[in-house]
Amino acid sequence: MGMLIDGVWCDSTNRYMQDGAFKRETSELPTLSAGEIAACLQNKTNIVLVASQSCPWSHRTTLVRALKDLEKISVALAGGPRVEGYALTGFPELDPGADPIRHVHQLYTATDPTYTGRATVPVLWDTSTRRILSNSSAGIARALDQIGNRWRLAPDMLADEIDALNTGVYEGLANAVYRAGFATAQSAYLEATRDVFATLDWLESHLAKRRCLFGQQVTESDLFLFATLVRFDAVYAPLFRCTRRRLVEYPALWAYARDVYSWPGIADTFDFEANLTGYFQNDTDNNPHGIVPELPGIDWTEPHGRDRLGALTVWQNDALIPFKDVGGGYHAA
Repeated sequence: MGMLIDGVWCDSTNRYMQDGAFKRETSELPTLSAGEIAACLQNKTNIVLVASQSCPWSHRTTLVRALKDLEKISVALAGGPRVEGYALTGFPELDPGADPIRHVHQLYTATDPTYTGRATVPVLWDTSTRRILSNSSAGIARALDQIGNRWRLAPDMLADEIDALNTGVYEGLANAVYRAGFATAQSAYLEATRDVFATLDWLESHLAKRRCLFGQQVTESDLFLFATLVRFDAVYAPLFRCTRRRLVEYPALWAYARDVYSWPGIADTFDFEANLTGYFQNDTDNNPHGIVPELPGIDWTEPHGRDRLGALTVWQNDALIPFKDVGGGYHAA
């Protein structure tokens, strides 16, 4: 697992491990606020969202982009074998008229020639200034929510509660599966899996009585959670050894995940085969032979039956309105 040190790429570093436990280092650059990013997105056409199919943090941003119908924002998907981190090929629009950008880490050193840290995705890249506007998935998602359609996934009156729930799900599930997968000590692995399944158990109970994480209201938190759930049985269970229970063994949570999958544009943001390749073949830290398993035999389009918990709503102009009224071809199932 490589990183930049003083602007120079280093392929191998143990900075992420402490006593056999994986510690995710922050990789955030000095960044604009969500409001400032939203203003840039509204006023410029030369901004590209650089993401990866196999990255759940990237997926957060492409989910918001899809649900808010923001296809005007270009996406460049990084991928392929991890040679100097994420590769970028075939995207001349990232740096028109200059030497081609072939790796995500080049975006970081263009922004800060002495940058030390991980070269992560997603990033919002301004091709005119050759700078990263933000590499915070949460910040980018919040900025995307503030442009385009008037309805909001993170309305001001819920923002603190959304942030708190997002943090809990991140620590107990989204990052905990990586702690389990990268652990090199049994105690670290067991601690991580305890967090994973305690969080899944809580979510199962919470969502047994609610259509969404915040009642019937569709929020950013639902999309952030989905980015982990959709990868759980195919990737995190086999590769990261999160094997105690599968997603399909949680009746409410599995139905909830299929519900989110049915929302407009959501299914198009996720390629199951590309994710298998990305995790099992392109990034071989945990799978040195690059053998790609078969997908689980489960049907994500099976009717979810959660309409009994109430019709979905979203926040717009100081009121809740039916989700079906915001466009995008939503159909209940």
